[in-house]
Amino acid sequence: MNIFKTFEIFLKEPLSILRDNFIQIVSIQTGNIFENKPSVDVTLLKHKAQLTVVNNEKLYNLLSIVTHRAKTKDELKNEEQKDETA
Repeated sequence: MNIFKTFEIFLKEPLSILRDNFIQIVSIQTGNIFENKPSVDVTLLKHKAQLTVVNNEKLYNLLSIVTHRAKTKDELKNEEQKDETA
Protein backbone atom coordinates (compact mmCIF):
# COMPACT_ATOMS: atom_id res chain seq x y z
CA MET A 1 0.00 0.00 0.00
CA ASN A 2 1.21 3.51 -0.79
CA ILE A 3 2.40 5.32 2.39
CA PHE A 4 0.61 8.54 1.40
CA LYS A 5 -2.66 6.65 0.94
CA THR A 6 -2.17 5.04 4.35
CA PHE A 7 -1.77 8.41 6.03
CA GLU A 8 -4.79 9.77 4.13
CA ILE A 9 -6.90 6.98 5.60
CA PHE A 10 -5.31 7.50 9.01
CA LEU A 11 -5.97 11.25 9.02
CA LYS A 12 -9.63 10.79 8.08
CA GLU A 13 -10.27 9.29 11.51
CA PRO A 14 -10.95 11.67 14.39
CA LEU A 15 -7.98 12.39 16.63
CA SER A 16 -9.94 10.97 19.56
CA ILE A 17 -9.05 7.50 18.24
CA LEU A 18 -5.42 8.28 18.93
CA ARG A 19 -6.07 10.16 22.14
CA ASP A 20 -8.70 7.94 23.74
CA ASN A 21 -7.94 4.46 22.48
CA PHE A 22 -5.12 2.02 22.70
CA ILE A 23 -2.33 2.47 20.16
CA GLN A 24 -0.17 -0.53 19.39
CA ILE A 25 3.11 -0.11 17.55
CA VAL A 26 4.67 -3.24 16.06
CA SER A 27 8.11 -3.63 14.51
CA ILE A 28 8.86 -6.40 12.04
CA GLN A 29 12.38 -7.07 10.83
CA THR A 30 12.70 -9.39 7.84
CA GLY A 31 15.80 -11.29 6.83
CA ASN A 32 16.50 -9.72 3.45
CA ILE A 33 15.95 -5.95 3.61
CA PHE A 34 16.70 -5.57 -0.10
CA GLU A 35 13.74 -7.73 -1.09
CA ASN A 36 11.37 -6.23 1.48
CA LYS A 37 11.63 -2.46 1.48
CA PRO A 38 10.85 -0.48 4.65
CA SER A 39 7.16 0.33 5.01
CA VAL A 40 4.51 1.49 7.46
CA ASP A 41 0.99 0.15 7.64
CA VAL A 42 -1.78 1.69 9.76
CA THR A 43 -4.75 -0.41 10.79
CA LEU A 44 -7.69 1.26 12.53
CA LEU A 45 -9.96 -1.03 14.48
CA LYS A 46 -12.93 -0.15 16.67
CA HIS A 47 -11.02 0.33 19.92
CA LYS A 48 -7.43 0.22 18.75
CA ALA A 49 -5.03 1.69 16.23
CA GLN A 50 -2.06 -0.40 15.15
CA LEU A 51 0.99 0.91 13.34
CA THR A 52 3.14 -1.82 11.81
CA VAL A 53 6.66 -0.72 10.91
CA VAL A 54 8.59 -3.10 8.64
CA ASN A 55 12.40 -2.94 8.40
CA ASN A 56 12.75 0.51 9.93
CA GLU A 57 13.88 0.32 13.55
CA LYS A 58 14.56 4.08 13.76
CA LEU A 59 10.97 4.92 12.84
CA TYR A 60 9.67 2.30 15.27
CA ASN A 61 11.75 3.82 18.08
CA LEU A 62 10.60 7.33 17.20
CA LEU A 63 6.92 6.33 17.20
CA SER A 64 7.36 4.45 20.48
CA ILE A 65 9.01 7.42 22.17
CA VAL A 66 6.36 9.86 20.92
CA THR A 67 3.57 7.57 22.11
CA HIS A 68 5.21 7.13 25.52
CA ARG A 69 5.69 10.89 25.94
CA ALA A 70 2.08 11.62 24.97
CA LYS A 71 0.82 9.02 27.44
CA THR A 72 3.01 10.45 30.22
CA LYS A 73 1.84 13.99 29.43
CA ASP A 74 -1.83 12.90 29.57
CA GLU A 75 -1.27 11.14 32.89
CA LEU A 76 0.34 14.26 34.39
CA LYS A 77 -2.50 16.40 33.08
CA ASN A 78 -5.08 14.05 34.63
CA GLU A 79 -3.24 14.13 37.97
CA GLU A 80 -3.19 17.94 37.91
CA GLN A 81 -6.92 18.04 37.22
CA LYS A 82 -7.59 15.67 40.13
CA ASP A 83 -5.48 17.87 42.44
CA GLU A 84 -7.40 20.98 41.37
CA THR A 85 -10.79 19.41 42.06
CA ALA A 86 -9.73 18.00 45.45
